[in-house]
Amino acid sequence: MEIKGLAEKLVRKYGTRDPFKIAEALGYIVLYTPLVGVRGFYQYLKRCHIIYLDPGLDEATARFVCAHELGHSLLHRGLNRIFMDTRTFLVSSRYETEADQFAADLLYDDYDLQDLLTFPVATAAASMGVSEELATYRLQTVQPTLCPELWE
Repeated sequence: MEIKGLAEKLVRKYGTRDPFKIAEALGYIVLYTPLVGVRGFYQYLKRCHIIYLDPGLDEATARFVCAHELGHSLLHRGLNRIFMDTRTFLVSSRYETEADQFAADLLYDDYDLQDLLTFPVATAAASMGVSEELATYRLQTVQPTLCPELWE
C-alpha cells in the first residue's frame, strides 16, 4: 500500500488525524524522556510498541515526531535504524523520508491544503511547519476538490 493510502486508512478507521490518539488506539505506549541527538524514536520491545519523545518539543513538533515514529512502526517493521546507522553501511535516509511523508500525509488533510496550492512552496512549508522538500511532496499528492461555487 502506498504511504498516503496507509495514512488515510488510519484516519478513516480511527476518525482522527491526531497521531497520539491513533497511537493510543493501536495500543502503543508514548513516553516522554530526555533524548540526546534525536527528537524521538520508535522501539518494538517484548511485544510492546513504544514511541519515545523528547519532553522539550513544542506541541506541533511533538505531533509531527509522533506521526513520524508511527510511520516507522507501520512502514518499517523489523528495521532498527539506530543499528543501521551505527553498525552498517546501509543508507537509512530513505526510511526517514518515508516516515516524514507518512507524517505529512497523516497530519494534513487534502481539503485543508487546497488554499496552499496557489502559494509558493516556501510559504506553504512555513504554514505547515515542514521543510520545503516535504511540503513539495505533500502538495503534489493533494487531490484538488471541486468548489461548489464553480458550478454556479
